[in-house]
Amino acid sequence: MSGIRRDRNIKIPKRNDKSQSRTTNYSPSRPAEGRRDIPKKVERKPQQQKSSNRNFRPNQNRRQNNQKKQKPRVKKPTPLDDEIWARVVEHDFKNNVLTLLGESKFLLGRYRPKHTNKVLPLGQRVYVGIDLTKRTEVGDIMGMARLDKMSSGADKDLPIVIQRFIEEHETYFIKSFYNPAGFLSLKQHSYELLHGIGNKKATQMVEQRGSSGFSSFEQLNESCGVDAAELLAIRFQSELKDLTLQPRLTELLLPVKT
Repeated sequence: MSGIRRDRNIKIPKRNDKSQSRTTNYSPSRPAEGRRDIPKKVERKPQQQKSSNRNFRPNQNRRQNNQKKQKPRVKKPTPLDDEIWARVVEHDFKNNVLTLLGESKFLLGRYRPKHTNKVLPLGQRVYVGIDLTKRTEVGDIMGMARLDKMSSGADKDLPIVIQRFIEEHETYFIKSFYNPAGFLSLKQHSYELLHGIGNKKATQMVEQRGSSGFSSFEQLNESCGVDAAELLAIRFQSELKDLTLQPRLTELLLPVKT
């Protein structure tokens, strides 16, 4: 019994009792370290010596080399290059632009006048050929001219310019069109291509022409009651406005052969 009593007097320490400190030999271990990386040596690029010139630019030489390599622009050929003589249709003094009608193909072109203080009159004949020494009034070709972009005044003056050209070559158009003109079909005569000429009028003109033909515009106009040069001028203008109009007298009768 005495042994049991002795066991009761044994004091068992509680878990939360921190009054008694326990000593231990534990110490935290040092973290593991691997092989240290040795930094690589960075080679420094030699610095360029600054030029004493303040306007020096590093890319300047490259730009100069690129400019040397660039090829000069080749001027594209245009139908106007074949023209030698042309007539003034409009002189836009404000924008310094000349609208000319080429004599060989009746092509409308835009040109730069050489004199900015001189206005060229309507219908004046000017040289537009490749010989630059003969170009006293006209400079560079600016491009083709469009009828729908021209002023209303130029549109009205165009048939006048064409009519003057036809009158100057009266003999050619008499021999090339009015005298040899024949039937296009069983029912249509070539005269009917002209403005206001119907089948009845065309038959009358053929009768007046006879076998000898017309000798001049004056004879033709008096015998038939028409203006031959004006009729051709209106037809040419219609073909310039409508490129689908067939047959095309501008292609059949031009250029004028003297």
